[in-house]
Amino acid sequence: MAREKQDCSNPQVFTVRTMRDYTRGWAGDPTQDLAGDLVWYGAAGTRTKKAITEFEILDTFAGILVRDDFGGYLSYDKQLIGVQQCLSHLLRYLDDAYDIDPGTQMWARQVADALRTAIHTHNTARRKGTSLDQEAIARARRSFDQGVAAGISINLSRPWHKGNHPALILARRLKRKTDQVWLFTTRTDVPPTNNGSEAAIRGFKLAEKVQGCWRTLTTLRRHCRIRSYLVSARNHGRRPLDAIRDAFNATPWMPPRTTRYALAA
Repeated sequence: MAREKQDCSNPQVFTVRTMRDYTRGWAGDPTQDLAGDLVWYGAAGTRTKKAITEFEILDTFAGILVRDDFGGYLSYDKQLIGVQQCLSHLLRYLDDAYDIDPGTQMWARQVADALRTAIHTHNTARRKGTSLDQEAIARARRSFDQGVAAGISINLSRPWHKGNHPALILARRLKRKTDQVWLFTTRTDVPPTNNGSEAAIRGFKLAEKVQGCWRTLTTLRRHCRIRSYLVSARNHGRRPLDAIRDAFNATPWMPPRTTRYALAA
């Protein structure tokens, strides 16, 4: 038997999911479609723009994308209605900046507290089915802006062994992308994090940990395709065993039309 050419030494699993399930959770919008999320998984040998483009998903997407700030996603921004930066990622970066030197990087703690306040305000409004507390959001935004300005000022001339101080790089990025950081406070149908997509790929990480590796990229891609079908069918009320039977009977479950929003990781 010929050895497969595509190895899987550094597999990258991507996931994209629609946002209907999140949107319907807003108690103030009972008319929203009750369909669950569509979840898609894909695998590639690298995490590059070329690999993402080959999936042929984001190229024609024009809604709102919730994502981290990985460079492979940046070229899609111009075609989108909006981008929400994942605040879970930003909070980790802020914690890292603070840990470099708590004595001088207190700005990072201030910015992180402002974001956590905004997230709490957002989640509270969703849970109660009320509008956002705009005064609380405004106070958090002022604290955020002040903290970011302090982060730039404090670290502007601070030495670092590799170019600019990482805290300066982070503070500048937060200032440059402020609108993407705070989009969720202007649209109640947009989540502040992409935690749902992060959680969705844990099964792949666990499988890799147990097995030690995926032997070929083709095998991993097949696994992703099957899991995409089963998870999406389950989210729409179809039991996995029934979905499998339907597929074997050549009458597979089919998803509804795509929605306006996506959540990517």
